[in-house]
Amino acid sequence: MSQKIIRIPNSTNSLTPLSTFTILTYNCLASNLAEPQYFPHTNPAHLDSSYRSKLFEREFQSFNADLICLQEMHRDDFHNWLSPFLARLGYSEGVFAERGGTKAKDGVVLFFKRDKFKLITHHRLGYFDCAQKQFPNQTVLATYNAALFCLLQLRNISTNTSTGQEQHIWICNTHLNWNHTLPATQLFQIRTLLNKLSQLNQETQDSPFIIVGDFNSKRNSVVHDYIRNGILTDGAEYYSKLRETYLPLFDNDAAKTTEYLNEPHVYKKALESAYRDKTFTMPFSTKIKDHFCETIDYIYYQRNRICVLQLLNALYNDGERVLDEDFTLPNEQHPSDHLPLMAELALFPKSAEDHLDSS
Repeated sequence: MSQKIIRIPNSTNSLTPLSTFTILTYNCLASNLAEPQYFPHTNPAHLDSSYRSKLFEREFQSFNADLICLQEMHRDDFHNWLSPFLARLGYSEGVFAERGGTKAKDGVVLFFKRDKFKLITHHRLGYFDCAQKQFPNQTVLATYNAALFCLLQLRNISTNTSTGQEQHIWICNTHLNWNHTLPATQLFQIRTLLNKLSQLNQETQDSPFIIVGDFNSKRNSVVHDYIRNGILTDGAEYYSKLRETYLPLFDNDAAKTTEYLNEPHVYKKALESAYRDKTFTMPFSTKIKDHFCETIDYIYYQRNRICVLQLLNALYNDGERVLDEDFTLPNEQHPSDHLPLMAELALFPKSAEDHLDSS
């Protein structure tokens, strides 16, 4: 656990990437939620907004990521503090997508290095509106969460033979519903995200893509089974609970419910997690003493166009204390209740798809 950067062995040394870049994903704990009553084991001084912002600034400077994807960023902090700070470090002005609703003041954010990328277009996906449109008069799936899709053009491509489409990449940043005991809601949201990505990508000739964020889902959850395998199986332990929720949404039509739950997504077995058993796994991505300790943040990439080169170990300075039962987030060194994840990725041309698929 002492290394800051974990280098990942790979079998792509004979291939020349179009580009390499780093991507950071980080739930920053909205400032209006960083209150002592929510974090009784954290020193209140370490929840102070000025203290936390200085730690964030230090981290962003140290990480120097080409792409910064944030969740739970308060809109006032985005405009008044973060955007001006990152602009001085060479980043774009940032794209902000609000979570939605009248109470929530946070959203998901993307910043990118101006000398590395150019923004082509962006789209906000509101899960609440999608649920109400697909299942009118039903509220069980309608929660205020969002995703942000940004189509970027890579600058300084390493070869002049690449096509225009190969110079484009979709970055998707999402924050799914927090309640992991509601798998039907989370399944609806990840299905909606992948369907929207497929729709957008049809307009850009299947550009490569990366999906990052706070999925609020454990490794063995319905969300990650669906992402990785492309389909759910009726043998999964959560399947009966999903069926129980969706059946009335389809007017108790068992055949339509089964068809919905068994429908594969278009990117079946095309997505890979950067942090996994074969690369490097963090012991957790969020830990709140006496409450919750899990990995729920992820970086997924398209495995036939992208490979992972390096990963960040955000706990490299903490040593063995992370194993202590008293270790909690936020603390004097970590400004959020989540840890940052960062990967260096290599993007390859379409001609390399067969090689990457078999590696």
